[in-house]
Amino acid sequence: MVFKKIETQSLPDIHSEGHLYEHEETGAQVLYLENDDTNKSFTIGFRTPPYNDNGIAHILEHSVLNGSKKYPSKEPFVELIKGSLNTFVNAMTFSDKTIYPVASTNEKDFGHLVGVYLDAVFQPKLYQDPQILAQEGWHYHLENEDDELIYKGVVYNEMKGASASPERQVYDHVSSQLYPDTTYSKNSGGDPKAIPTLTQEEFIAFHQRYYHPSNSLTTVYGDVNITDVFDRLEEYFTGMGRHSETVDLSIEPTEPKEAVYTDTYSITAGDDPTGKDYLALGWHGALPDETLDIFGLEVLDEILFGNNQSPLKKALLDAEIGGDINSDVSDIGYPTAFLIMAKYSSADKMAKFKEVVQETLTDLVKNGISKDLIQAALNKITFQTREAAISEDNPRGVIYAIQSLNTWLYDKDPFVNLQFNHYLEELAKVAEDGYFEELIQRKLIDNDVFTQVILKAEPGKSDKQEEETLKKLQEYKANISEDERQRIIKETLALIERQETPDKAVDLAKIPTLKREDLTTDEQDYPIDEEVFGEDTSFYHAEQFTSGIDYIDLYFNIEDFEADEYELLGYFSNLLGKLATDNYDEAALQTEMDTHTGGIYGNVSIYEDVDGNIKPFFKVSGKALAASLDDLIGLMKEITLYTQFDNKAELLKITQRLISNFENKINFSSHGIVANRALSQVKPTAKLSERIGGIDQFNYLKTVRDELKKDATELTDSLAQLLNKLMNKRRLNVLYTGEANRKNTVKDALKTAFESLPNEDLGDKVTYQPGPKQNEAYVTAQDVNYVGLGSDAKGTLDYSGTSQVLSTAFRFDYLWNAIRVKGGAYGSLYRHTRNGSVALGSYRDPNIKKTLDVYKGIPDFVKGLELPESELLKYIIGSLSPLEQPKSAHSKGLTAFNRLQRDIKKEDIVQLKEEILATDSDKLSALHDDFRTVIDSGSVVVIGNKAQIENEKELFDKVYDLY
Repeated sequence: MVFKKIETQSLPDIHSEGHLYEHEETGAQVLYLENDDTNKSFTIGFRTPPYNDNGIAHILEHSVLNGSKKYPSKEPFVELIKGSLNTFVNAMTFSDKTIYPVASTNEKDFGHLVGVYLDAVFQPKLYQDPQILAQEGWHYHLENEDDELIYKGVVYNEMKGASASPERQVYDHVSSQLYPDTTYSKNSGGDPKAIPTLTQEEFIAFHQRYYHPSNSLTTVYGDVNITDVFDRLEEYFTGMGRHSETVDLSIEPTEPKEAVYTDTYSITAGDDPTGKDYLALGWHGALPDETLDIFGLEVLDEILFGNNQSPLKKALLDAEIGGDINSDVSDIGYPTAFLIMAKYSSADKMAKFKEVVQETLTDLVKNGISKDLIQAALNKITFQTREAAISEDNPRGVIYAIQSLNTWLYDKDPFVNLQFNHYLEELAKVAEDGYFEELIQRKLIDNDVFTQVILKAEPGKSDKQEEETLKKLQEYKANISEDERQRIIKETLALIERQETPDKAVDLAKIPTLKREDLTTDEQDYPIDEEVFGEDTSFYHAEQFTSGIDYIDLYFNIEDFEADEYELLGYFSNLLGKLATDNYDEAALQTEMDTHTGGIYGNVSIYEDVDGNIKPFFKVSGKALAASLDDLIGLMKEITLYTQFDNKAELLKITQRLISNFENKINFSSHGIVANRALSQVKPTAKLSERIGGIDQFNYLKTVRDELKKDATELTDSLAQLLNKLMNKRRLNVLYTGEANRKNTVKDALKTAFESLPNEDLGDKVTYQPGPKQNEAYVTAQDVNYVGLGSDAKGTLDYSGTSQVLSTAFRFDYLWNAIRVKGGAYGSLYRHTRNGSVALGSYRDPNIKKTLDVYKGIPDFVKGLELPESELLKYIIGSLSPLEQPKSAHSKGLTAFNRLQRDIKKEDIVQLKEEILATDSDKLSALHDDFRTVIDSGSVVVIGNKAQIENEKELFDKVYDLY
């Protein structure tokens, strides 16, 4: 056998048997996590240490998926997704590794995914085609002599967006200061200033050096035919030989060269920088073989920073070092670091920051950490890890592959991070002997591998940098010869031609896909029973095997709440469980929840049924092991009935954190923000969502923050009144997800707990309206844009199987090619839901008007669709794929409840699948007029760069500063 088994270990924590193999010729290793999970996964990874900031590892990750020897089409990755029932397909670049994971519950599909990915990583077309680097990485872009010369490239624009995040900048600085002159001081994603230095020669050399079987580590997970996987690997390993030189990622941490490192980040030009600096303290934490300490640091992080009442976080907030405090046990790569970051601070507070940290840690070592606090942290992390091991919401095999690589990549034991219960149990034992106090002393107080980072706010920095880059490009254009300018124009037009030229049918036919006979309209049952709970309220039971966990969701009917109460509702939902109650102060409440439950949370859930009826609920969710049911229900009752709102200081801390969270969302999820904001102008449900968690909520939070700095009596009174209004027996419905023999116990306990609630009539049901219809732009300190469009298609474009096939065609054909490939954006979104919502959005996009023109071109794309059967089948398969995703037990319960509220039956899902399978080109193209109406009636919302928004201000009715 060419793969020799090295080791076998039982891995009960992840319900698997682990087998480690080595390929005899190349030395490539394969980890097989054998179990009966039908959601099979395959992850091949390579050590890929960057040598500077040109983003070579990241750009290569994109580029190998742009055609290969067996599959020479321009983007077999996209073609594969179209025609796959995958549950996960992606590629990821880390600081020192690149991985290519796939997952599927369909065995045939799984084989296709593995085969295409192996050919991509080992036989990519990029050697022969420099246009791949130009498209995915960077190129000089000049279509006409009179145009401005610019840089363009997918990764180039992606990293312009990513590098705008001050949090990301802080992490990068901490890493480079702690580990100077190592691979971990380099930006593996790529610095936009350095990306244009990358050459084709470097590109090829990097692939030759690192994408070799000897440098590969492969993880296979689930109910897999391992012999078939070995055969596929052997096809690419045979004859490759063994690299004589291994890739050594080990480092020896030393004391940083600079005690304090200072830099700036960009805020919007004209913005006041006062109180907007970032401060960070970072320590080298551990090396890969310090497994107990790495788990220990994770628990210590929870002890010190798990919530606002945790000792070190509370000390820093009380000392007003920053408006928000974050911490992280950061998996840098070979080293693990410990980081504390203060946001909404000022540079002159760094000395005080360090002093408070040192004094608090010293006091904890001297006087000891509360045993209850340690136990609560251990219980919380243990619950999370055990629940994750039984959850099917995420591809477990991919997660385990990444966890294994945290040691395996450095020639350490690949199994240790999959044996988390052992280490958590060991930590519980050694905690009795002062382990965590000793860990603080050793890793934080006495540790010389320590750095301080100050990141100051600089108004207009990104605009100045962009202007300087553009100026240099125009100077370069002016100084090169006419022949050189013509060469750039020729290469630009050739790249555009490549992007616009369809793949050859013969090349597309080489990509394996499922066949119609592989597809089914079968739909899983999501059982849910309804019983009377109170007057006009119901107890719902979704029977699922939950491994002894009770999931309880309380749904308070709020259909009589006015629309302008929803900002307060959204805010209130984020306060539950974080404030004192009648019987617990904030710290005691947090300890009780972490000790006895898996968490208690509030939110607002809004449903719209097929007739357009809106059903809003205020929701309180909790989960715990069955043995802790009484504690769970008691705490849910305590939080919902007896929360106090008189602690202004604590309210301000929470509010600052919520503002911080939304600002982080702006940096990483603005495509979703603009899409929902645009929809809120045409759909009442989207407007309610906007009030709860969108820009409306963000603006409201800033108003609340200002009020809390003054007299907040009106706010605290409003919160108390809201709670009184909510706590009504006639509002309370319950969803219990769990096993049948627990149903009556849970129901009876809940009825007893909430028996004392008032029993009052609800007010009249409110009819909700969308927001004012206007095209909006929001200015932020980024060099890229997020372009959204939202429209109400109800009565114009039916939600059907045919419309969902078109959704797939938009996402993986029209929008992908026009916005990403040609436009240079990182990505786009399109969705059409049952309630008639149609939303589009672009992500890290260098364009605004060009992207809106792409949206306007959708009807013509639909009109011209004439698909051969092979292409149509891909779209059909890709449309079925989202309907086949695995779900955890709790998610199945929530799905059952959601479908019930929206009046969606199993038969409706089956019908949708039947319509998808019955779709043909004529049915698709017949919808072009409907789409024209939908797009023309949409609203536009953009978050983006100030200069671009000003240059295209005629597109907008209103322009706002987002911050």
